Amino acid sequence: MPDQDLNPMEVMPALSDKEMDELDSFLMSDATSNEVMMLDCLDGFLTAIASSPVILKPSEWLPRVWGPTDEDAPTFDSNAQSERVIGLITRHLNAIIWNLQQEPDHFEPVFDLQVYVDDEREYVDGEMWAHGYMTGINMQRDGWKALFESKHGVEILQPIRLLGSAEVSPEEEELINTPAQREELSKPIPASVAWIYKFWAPQRRAAAERTMGKTSEHETPKISRNAPCSCGSGRKFKKCCGASTDLH
Repeated sequence: MPDQDLNPMEVMPALSDKEMDELDSFLMSDATSNEVMMLDCLDGFLTAIASSPVILKPSEWLPRVWGPTDEDAPTFDSNAQSERVIGLITRHLNAIIWNLQQEPDHFEPVFDLQVYVDDEREYVDGEMWAHGYMTGINMQRDGWKALFESKHGVEILQPIRLLGSAEVSPEEEELINTPAQREELSKPIPASVAWIYKFWAPQRRAAAERTMGKTSEHETPKISRNAPCSCGSGRKFKKCCGASTDLH
């Protein structure tokens, strides 16, 4: 059930189609390395970050967008361009968090569409989206252990794992060989995202409560619900992590 304190007018707007195209163009430009996440992969990655037991700070997840090494960092033309691109990525993450807070059962991933020679069909392909999501999980894999050990967690994660994991068995490879197979595996992913987001809600709530009640050895005051959220989103705690922890 959505948190009643959340006011749509106080939330940064989701990226427009034009802004999504702008971000897509930058990711595909020569300013980035060959290891950069494309838009569908980035969407999956940010969805995993938003769904995690503890949401990472931008300084922890942003470098991975560009690639696995420091050498993959982009070459921005100016500080203004850097602020613009990072701002677009951050807004997209915030929009994902907002959507999951409000309507997790109606979440819509950014999947790729593929066409093939001699085939008139256009196929939905969640492979790169799932790769991004698995990359997000692997950034804090130990923290996800409870989901792997839960009764339904492995089953719920299965379509994302099959499409996005680099480590699948030869038997599993046979399940993702064709465009039609990948499209079928992509269909249950929105429901999997909603289930996983809800699964971690109690842990996010506990982490948020610890953040609010934590004091330093110098008796630093508790963090107010009106204080900036510690996840680095720039929003108030009560409208960010503090809001998501109220979901069941």
